[in-house]
Amino acid sequence: MNNNFSAEFLKVMPPETSFGNAWESLCYDLLFAEHGNDGLQRLNAPDCGIDILRRKAETAIQCKSDERGSFGSLSAGESVKSLKAAVKVKNEIPWQCYTFASNANYTGSAYKNIMAEGNSLGIDSEKIEFLGPEYWNELCSKYFERVRERFDYRVTVTEEQVIEAFRKARYFDKYVDQYAGLISKGDLVLKIKNNRTPIELEFPFSPELTVENCVDAIRELLGISLKWTNFSDLGTSTGPSISLTVDQYAQSFKQTIGEIKAKNPGKELEFWIKLVWKDKPQDKDKLQYNPVQLKLFCRSVKIEFHHLERQLLKVPERKQRTLERAETLVQSMIWDAARKLKNPGATIENT
Repeated sequence: MNNNFSAEFLKVMPPETSFGNAWESLCYDLLFAEHGNDGLQRLNAPDCGIDILRRKAETAIQCKSDERGSFGSLSAGESVKSLKAAVKVKNEIPWQCYTFASNANYTGSAYKNIMAEGNSLGIDSEKIEFLGPEYWNELCSKYFERVRERFDYRVTVTEEQVIEAFRKARYFDKYVDQYAGLISKGDLVLKIKNNRTPIELEFPFSPELTVENCVDAIRELLGISLKWTNFSDLGTSTGPSISLTVDQYAQSFKQTIGEIKAKNPGKELEFWIKLVWKDKPQDKDKLQYNPVQLKLFCRSVKIEFHHLERQLLKVPERKQRTLERAETLVQSMIWDAARKLKNPGATIENT
């Protein structure tokens, strides 16, 4: 399950005073969990191009962050400055390996510029390391209980946003008005997680509305499309199947939320997204993306496409690759939608 390192979800906790401080603290905590003390030390400002030092491993770590997290991309300017500063103090603060710990991916040109600068400074290319969001996500998943308090994955949704979700789901106006009245006069607040991200939606609802109504609203709030996606290089397709579950058992769409809560006191409801695949493409009218849109979207979420020959891959391999890509696409949709819900006035771009 992917974590998200953007400013909407990574908290700035005192004595931290900025998002950059929060990212550095998270990196330190995760490195300590993974390596133990290891001579681990944070250097206070001015940091001389080094935020964290692993003395025993002779590794200098510079933390770089973008408030958009993995949706952003880092340029080379500040990173080159940090590298130069670290080289100047190498005699006083010995290190052999220089590591950039980033919550976002560098652009290709930034990577080349940093490596070129390192070469001009006499640093072996193998001694410059880039640990990006994929690395930190792996450590977060491994040690999440240790860093849980640093994140706020709760997304509070307003009554107006729920009503708008019904409109986006193409409910007739008379039903939207009826459901708005039921929600307004009720006092039920649902807290619902999903099985693809740590996001927890918290929103007003009515016990008189059905599971189907609830699923439709959540689907729109989380930006989940039920249309399929073709992967032309694999000759496969994939699409989501959604339900509302209790203990991973799907609940009947016709039941009301009040009935579900009464039958399962104290138990959590979960929005369950099952990824379905087929070993053939889908018809165009069933697709979410055309080939050009899919290519652009996949580039924005860092899905790598290789020129694969379908016949060279066995069915289990085609299935695995298809579902891995589908997982990345769905998670990206959810994170993007959740960030917009938490920060509705912001313009959020995938770059």
